[in-house]
Amino acid sequence: MIRKIDTQDFQLKPLGTYLVEAELITPDELDIALKTQELSGEQLGEILAIHGFVKKQTIEYFMSQVVLPERRKILKNQSYSDNAKSDRISVVESRSSIKSEDAIALLQSPHKLKVYISANKTLKFLLGVVLCLALVSLLANYNVYYLPDFPGRDIFRILFDLNREHNIPTIYSGGALLFCSILLEIIFQAQRLAKNKDVWAWRGLSIVFAGLFLDELIGLHERLTIPLRNTFNTSSFLYYAWVIAGAIFVLLFLLVFGRFVATLPRKTRRLFFIAGTIYVAGAIATELLGGYYEYYYTPDSIVYVFITTIEEVLEMLGIVIFIYALLSYISCNIKGIDIGIHIIDSRKQDQLT
Repeated sequence: MIRKIDTQDFQLKPLGTYLVEAELITPDELDIALKTQELSGEQLGEILAIHGFVKKQTIEYFMSQVVLPERRKILKNQSYSDNAKSDRISVVESRSSIKSEDAIALLQSPHKLKVYISANKTLKFLLGVVLCLALVSLLANYNVYYLPDFPGRDIFRILFDLNREHNIPTIYSGGALLFCSILLEIIFQAQRLAKNKDVWAWRGLSIVFAGLFLDELIGLHERLTIPLRNTFNTSSFLYYAWVIAGAIFVLLFLLVFGRFVATLPRKTRRLFFIAGTIYVAGAIATELLGGYYEYYYTPDSIVYVFITTIEEVLEMLGIVIFIYALLSYISCNIKGIDIGIHIIDSRKQDQLT
């Protein structure tokens, strides 16, 4: 009802006009945002914030201090000259005269859940999680090798051993890879709206990490070990023969995405390189060492446990740094991203359009 009153009955100035008149954005920036709005259907303020033309906090402050007071004044004056519309205007006045914050919420959404993600805080939190998982895994294996049997000892190891599949560390690793895929898809959508070049590389990276997530869940790479070992008769460092396929995958990845990564901002490019180096050092280099030790010695020793722990921790650290790189890129180069989820009652949808 408010939208119909604003745009049809009283012909109030749109938000973009206010922002241009206040010199917060330029006419060209408004034109870009309006064209993007025609394609995406998103709110104008959201599009302006995504493009980095103006901060969302600035828009909200401008709404509360300038736009809403002026609109309330117009509505109030109009109510004296048109008694037929006074009832509807009074409804708007009663809802928006208490607090400007309430009026903003009324114009935007009935309910809002805001979650703010900081790159630095996320980095610290995930590093803490990785450290805890590593320590708990070492403790679980220490109990098996050096302490007498006690109730729950084996279950404790099964749940937290980094070298095992389908347990708590696996859930964390899979979740981290999935989070990377989601962040990459979000960047792709933002870059696509901005019509930037190399936008499809972000979609490609998102697909790659979605595949790594699925591999973490089902352990596809480990299923390749026996077939490849039998085919190439591998031993020693190549006892875990799946590293052959892993090395080929890394080379293909560099060929496909290497040029794109080289065009990224300096900080992002450096973080991508560090994250990739650490991840490959754990997933392939340390795996070679673990295969060598198992082939010539035994996997049932605390030394092997340390090797596999280093391997898994390096993989986790590589993903943590990559997540930090993506969040930093979003913060610095896209001016942050706001994601809205709107669930509309189908019976009321016609009333809102």
